[in-house]
Amino acid sequence: MRLLPGLRFPLPLLATLLVCVLVWPHRTGAEEPSAPHPLRVLFIGNSYTYNNNLPALLEGLAGSANPALRIRTRAIARPGVRLQQHWERGEALAALRQGRWDYVVLQEQSTLGLLLIEGRHEVNDPGLAFHPYARRFAEEARKVGAQPLFLLTWARRDTPESQARLTQAYMSVARELEAPIVPAGLAWARVRQELPEEVLYHQDGSHPSAAGSYLTACALYATLTGRSPVGLASTLSGHPMREGVLQPAKTVRLASLTQEEAERLQRVAWTTYEELRQSGGYVEVQPLAPGLPSLPEGSPLEPPALLGAWQGEMRFYSQEAGQSPATLHLTLKQAGEHLGGTVRIVFANGQTEGPFPLEALAVEPSRLRFSTPLLSKGRGKVEHEAVLTAEGLVGVARYENPRNHDRYVGTWRLQRPAPPASPREPPAAEAAPAGP
Repeated sequence: MRLLPGLRFPLPLLATLLVCVLVWPHRTGAEEPSAPHPLRVLFIGNSYTYNNNLPALLEGLAGSANPALRIRTRAIARPGVRLQQHWERGEALAALRQGRWDYVVLQEQSTLGLLLIEGRHEVNDPGLAFHPYARRFAEEARKVGAQPLFLLTWARRDTPESQARLTQAYMSVARELEAPIVPAGLAWARVRQELPEEVLYHQDGSHPSAAGSYLTACALYATLTGRSPVGLASTLSGHPMREGVLQPAKTVRLASLTQEEAERLQRVAWTTYEELRQSGGYVEVQPLAPGLPSLPEGSPLEPPALLGAWQGEMRFYSQEAGQSPATLHLTLKQAGEHLGGTVRIVFANGQTEGPFPLEALAVEPSRLRFSTPLLSKGRGKVEHEAVLTAEGLVGVARYENPRNHDRYVGTWRLQRPAPPASPREPPAAEAAPAGP
């Protein structure tokens, strides 16, 4: 008996089928049926999937529930890769089309692509790349008789408010495609609120610790089987994955929790799944859009007032990478009948970029505009717009990659550097006191 052939069952029916498999009456001799085929699950994701080998954790949980419940997995996951990149590279599509999968678990990059606002990572617009490629993968999964699932991920430790934007992004496309949601991100948010002593994050504040991956595996188990993970194994071993590549020659402890800690996480995963199921499988949230910086009113611009050196703080590049806040050095000079100039950037970690020549430099009645390279590697142009205020030059920098829709938006504030202090003359020698 094969579990879930050409899966088209709602999850409650899936749970009923699973129970039937587990209690199938025992027969002997020629009448004994062959063992049920394992449930086959393909994961398409990145480091959130391969860290602590999430697929193997799922297999281990299922095996600890009942030896008859066999889940076999494969992961196509590489560092930082998005669904768009998976689609373009072809490896994930080839694996999907070659295997007889029951489920295909889709996990997008943690912020749905790169969006930096003032140097902070925010959740990108899901309509730019996530939703279009989610639709393509879901269609391909169904062509081979598999059910697509969406693994709702978690907010980064320092931006818990972004969970609402992630949740809405995943819920909206899953509802549209009538695909189940694995509510891992909702379970993480509940643990952070109700069990703040639990350490779900790796020290980088983004990737999962072993406990974080274990919680996610419990949410997966509940979604795939419709059964509670409470009481399952708290210690699980398996092969590690290094940058998405399985290391079959090694066997390590993937998760080693106390039974009490494991049960707390199991109960949160089950409660979260049950609440989502009772709500019809989806929830609606109304997240606030991240605020984009804008320019204040500026004074009328005259080129002579701009000439010379300017420097100050720039919040545009990644804080996580140790780049922001950076120091921006801007030099404007007369070049024939027009202005010219250069910029140089000194990042917070001490690395530098430039000097770059200013391109498309224009002085308008109340705006200064120019463009610079994003970085010396030539990944595109940053468009700058600035005004002159009583505090100095205030600018907004914007960049967007037209292919994958990476976006940066940030501000800079520059003043004229203070003139170097003139060397102090040594004080005059005091006159010697008169003799007696």
